[in-house]
Amino acid sequence: MIFWEIAKRNVKIHMLRSFLAMLGIVIGVVTISTMGILGNSMILAVSDSLRSVGDSVIVTTHVSGNGSVFGGSGGAANLKIIEQQFQQIKRVSAPNIAIPVLQT
Repeated sequence: MIFWEIAKRNVKIHMLRSFLAMLGIVIGVVTISTMGILGNSMILAVSDSLRSVGDSVIVTTHVSGNGSVFGGSGGAANLKIIEQQFQQIKRVSAPNIAIPVLQT
């Protein structure tokens, strides 16, 4: 019991020092918890942005320097992916969805 009396007396005598110590503890706890929340938020933001960018694969035909389509003939006019090639791409990308798009 005597220790509590001494502690109370010291807090009353050194009121400013006690207040500054409590303020330092509160600021430290708030800072550490804020940094933890900020770190987790940044990890989630980066993961979400990578998830939305990293799930798209674009497949195009390759045209060589002389105008022929790589892996076949027919010139630059034959730049379409045929149905058989699309089905192969669809099998490789499973379980994701493959959508054929024709751009001119």
